Amino acid sequence: MAGLEMLKRKTVKIGDVFQVLTSEGVCYGQVINKHPKWKFVVALFREFYSREPQSFEELVSMKPQFITTFLIQDAVRRGFFHLITNVPVAPRNADFPVFRATNNLKGDDTMWFFWDGEREWKVHRPLTKEEKEYPRGPYFPSAPLLVEMIEKDYRVERDYI
Repeated sequence: MAGLEMLKRKTVKIGDVFQVLTSEGVCYGQVINKHPKWKFVVALFREFYSREPQSFEELVSMKPQFITTFLIQDAVRRGFFHLITNVPVAPRNADFPVFRATNNLKGDDTMWFFWDGEREWKVHRPLTKEEKEYPRGPYFPSAPLLVEMIEKDYRVERDYI
């Protein structure tokens, strides 16, 4: 099985699926992109498994709970997460995402900053429905915070931590 071979590799690559142990069970994330400066972008899938899924391709084709920049290479080297296998990134997650950030949360008076990996721009207005689903970032949660975000069912469109 490919997963057993991958456990020995500690160098993270795009497409790598990693296991996340939570108080609610085992779920998975996937390395979906890489930026020269901000490093890896990961998608987290809040589907809990009692045993390894039949198809990781099917798992990563689902809509992720959230996407974030994350120091996955460091987390794997330190043993927080284990690489399971490598599968193609689903088309829905293949493009570098547009990230959003703000320096205040004052309702309609909020200034939003967007970044697509190359360009940056800002708007001074409420977010559109589509923009509310952009991941927060670049943001680097710790491994314990990443697990907490999964456990608390963090959703970028409703939670701004």
